[in-house]
Amino acid sequence: MLMKFKNFIFNVLAVSVAITVFVACDDDNESPRPEGDKMQIDAYVLNQGNTYSSIASSIGCLDYTAKTATDSVFYLQNGVLPGNTLQYGVVYGSYFYAIAFDSNVLFVCDKNLKLQTSLNVSNPRAMVTDGGYVYISNYDGHVTKLDTATMSVVGTVEVGPNPEEMAVANGYLYVVNSDGMNYTNNYANGKSVSKINLSTFTVDKTIAVGLNPTKAVADASGNIFIIAMGDYTAIPSTIQKIDANDNVTDVAEATMMAVNGNQLYAVKVETDFYSKCQKTYFSVNTTTLERTDNILSADVEFPISLSIDPSNGHIFVTSHTWGQNGPNYSAAGYLMEFDATGNYLQKYTAGVNPVQVVFPDNH
Repeated sequence: MLMKFKNFIFNVLAVSVAITVFVACDDDNESPRPEGDKMQIDAYVLNQGNTYSSIASSIGCLDYTAKTATDSVFYLQNGVLPGNTLQYGVVYGSYFYAIAFDSNVLFVCDKNLKLQTSLNVSNPRAMVTDGGYVYISNYDGHVTKLDTATMSVVGTVEVGPNPEEMAVANGYLYVVNSDGMNYTNNYANGKSVSKINLSTFTVDKTIAVGLNPTKAVADASGNIFIIAMGDYTAIPSTIQKIDANDNVTDVAEATMMAVNGNQLYAVKVETDFYSKCQKTYFSVNTTTLERTDNILSADVEFPISLSIDPSNGHIFVTSHTWGQNGPNYSAAGYLMEFDATGNYLQKYTAGVNPVQVVFPDNH
């Protein structure tokens, strides 16, 4: 059942749109419809939707001051949907970038989500930015290098099978290779990280890690942290640290993470997707690996993603709602906002299947 859930997330298609303005759940006042450049955008919310319920992917926004969330802002600004299976977004310079996996497309928008251009990219999974470039992992086993000045592809490099998230540190791009489509063979080739030299854009080294790595972040000291998801049954999902000398150390069991400076925040979710959903929230000092448990003051029903706003250290956890038969994949999800010390602040309604929160770099 766990593998089915993973495949479901990978293959959600957007086929319709519901344009709704949501107010944060703790506020009874109505939120005004956004008006182009007058919008206050403190964060973007990427929602994958649900093809089985004919619910579209969407990109919404948060306004901290008004304590509101507005869904489908991308559609409101452009009159088109943000592709099928909205996957990942980043902000770099004056632009917001988003990729849609099944549509094989990269959208480039201004910071108010007005579409500037779009590019065809092959099976895009994740993105990271550095030095004037956006790097895109392609599920066909490559990484694409996009020049943000010309909005053109200026390089590709072959990595391992089914690469996922990436991180930049020490002049290198680290790419996790999941072998995710080979799950019937227990991800046999999904045990590595490709270390790409950014000056030559070639793979300098392949680092052995745990089974089925999918997530990657870099701390302020140049350490890389990945999550090897295991086999979703007997082999647990584990955070591993890769230092500047490529030494690999197991850190803790977790299913999602985010980093802010030298502090790593993580959530471990244990679920059968029907009646059981146990969560553990903790943080780890990335240099000493000292762990602090019970970091959040309120529980989240079914966590999907974890993000940290670098401007204030606030912690955001996105979630499905939990019904009588487990998570509701067709209902609007939500976000829980906590301050930097884990105190609960706010709950926002999101679109269906909110998979990522992305923060502007100047708010």
